[in-house]
Amino acid sequence: GRGGRGGGMRGGAKVAVTQHRHEGVYIARGKEDALCTKNMVPGESVYGEKRVSVENEGDKVEYRVWNPFRSKLGAGILGGLDSIWMKPGSKVLYLGAASGTTVSHVSDIV
Repeated sequence: GRGGRGGGMRGGAKVAVTQHRHEGVYIARGKEDALCTKNMVPGESVYGEKRVSVENEGDKVEYRVWNPFRSKLGAGILGGLDSIWMKPGSKVLYLGAASGTTVSHVSDIV
């Protein structure tokens, strides 16, 4: 690891997930709020990110926490971007996916 205790979402904590103003982006509200996207492949982590599961009327939905320190787009959304120019159903050609952090969340959005 990178040292420190690590923060973020803890297993078993009560977390409520609400829609962000950008379609396909969500906010997990718990002890700390976190930006997240709905996991396209539940049970799988792309780059070691935390995952949050929420159960609504029997349906279990998994969200992936989006670290704004590892993604310029994630940082921009938290910083108040007016538009991210994509929503569910959009077609995106993403060039320059090095570690897969941002592109994996873009894939979840569209």
